[in-house]
Amino acid sequence: MAQKQPDAAATPASRVLRSLSAASVLAAVALGLSANILVARFYERWDVTSRGLYTLSDATVETLETLDEPVDIIVLLSASDPLTVSVRHLLSAYGSKTRKLSPRYVDPDRSPAEFMAIQQKYGIEAGKSEDGRVVTDASIIIARGERHWFVTQDDVVAYDEDDGRARPKLEQALTEGIRNVFVSDRPTFCFTTGHQEMSIDDGGPTGLAELRYRLQKNNYDIESVDLAAPKLTRALDECAVVVVGGPEVPFAESGSKRLEDYVRAGGSVLFALNPILDGDNRISPTGLESVARLGGIELSTDFVVERDERLRLPAGLGESFFATPREHAITRGLLKGNEARFRLLVSAAQSLALSGDRPSPLVTSSPQAFSIKDIRPFVAEGKPVEKSAGDPEGPFILAAAAELPKPAQSTRAHGPRLVVIGTANPVWGRNFREPTLIGNRLFVESAVSWLAARPAIVSVPEKASHDVGLNLTEESLRDVMLYVLLYMPGSAALLGGLVMLRRRAREKRSRAEHEAKRESEEKGASDAVSDDDDPETDDDDETHGELDDEDEARS
Repeated sequence: MAQKQPDAAATPASRVLRSLSAASVLAAVALGLSANILVARFYERWDVTSRGLYTLSDATVETLETLDEPVDIIVLLSASDPLTVSVRHLLSAYGSKTRKLSPRYVDPDRSPAEFMAIQQKYGIEAGKSEDGRVVTDASIIIARGERHWFVTQDDVVAYDEDDGRARPKLEQALTEGIRNVFVSDRPTFCFTTGHQEMSIDDGGPTGLAELRYRLQKNNYDIESVDLAAPKLTRALDECAVVVVGGPEVPFAESGSKRLEDYVRAGGSVLFALNPILDGDNRISPTGLESVARLGGIELSTDFVVERDERLRLPAGLGESFFATPREHAITRGLLKGNEARFRLLVSAAQSLALSGDRPSPLVTSSPQAFSIKDIRPFVAEGKPVEKSAGDPEGPFILAAAAELPKPAQSTRAHGPRLVVIGTANPVWGRNFREPTLIGNRLFVESAVSWLAARPAIVSVPEKASHDVGLNLTEESLRDVMLYVLLYMPGSAALLGGLVMLRRRAREKRSRAEHEAKRESEEKGASDAVSDDDDPETDDDDETHGELDDEDEARS
């Protein structure tokens, strides 16, 4: 009688295996949850583009890591807006650096009631586009308590209509907005007029409109002050910094006296001075020598020419060249250790002389440079610039900074500060637009922050521009037609033909192998049958076997 087998589930080994299986499942679930938590908490991505299009700049990382209060970021973009994806990716990258940001996405088309509430709260203007979508003047709102900052479509991307390229500015706009909601006061920068200075309304490459825009975006107020007028429309003591940008006529004694009194009372100034020429093309004094002398800085009435081929521009005569920054709080972002990380492009510069221990050099030329007093030969006659026996040799100081002791009656946070640049081109508008001139931009922004004793202006390098859309000519349209109607169908037909021929060859080869195998099998079977049916062959085999046995016995 057969015995009954015990239940496998009841054995101890089975219970152990089940326990191990359950533990393995639980461990896998725990590992999956842990991995998701780590991924959500520690965001990381790798930028493999050659130009670092998706890498956060140092200014952005510094801004995010120093946040000590929560910041709300309200994105007012529809889901169909091409910018929405870029904003989400960038805010995710921001979130990997700080947990103080709270992004919030409001689609004006899908959530009209929520959008209207935000519109009323922040005073946003909105309208309808031709296709019915809601268009606002603010794409992103950055808010901290009662303070907020708007980021518009024009702030996040710039289009060049001439070459049809787009330049992304989203990171720069977001970082500037975050910095601005933490600023409570708005210092005033006063730009002088009355001496043919560069205009703050000039948006050209040599105007100051771009500098004014950068200052306003960083919570500075901008005013114009005519120092040549008999009566000032604004008192200079209300200005945090006075800027003199490229005057073409000398300052009168009254104007320089006003600036001198302003500095003695605790005010700070920024001089960007070109050599001033008189009617005979001779270099004349600027009239600001007495003001610069307060900081131990002397303005030289000369013209610096660079002879170092590595620094001068190839097409010039040596009047435009790259200058080397020196160690100072202003130039810290231009240096990497003791080496120059970025240089300044200067043009038509005069040299400075320093006296005492107050002033510090900021920018210098190379030792191969020389200066001349008379520029008439190559200005009026077009002769090449050549060094004479008596011309001084470099290196020359092209920019300097100084800080004076704080006056007793001053309420400012520091003593009077002076930054004197022997050329005006570092404050030109093109420095803020051309990526190759980042050294000039960093220098000016750092000088502004040092003069106002405020955190450095956010300087996020602009991303590389790229083509917008497709530019189709008649020739390119013809090429597209050939590709669509001829090349692509022809390639598909050729590929299909090759595949068909290959399949037929494989089938033919397979049939041949099968036939050969079948014939071989049939031939082997017929040979076996013939051997079994032949008696003589069997008798011969037996006879040979007997003979072999007899021979073995004899031996």
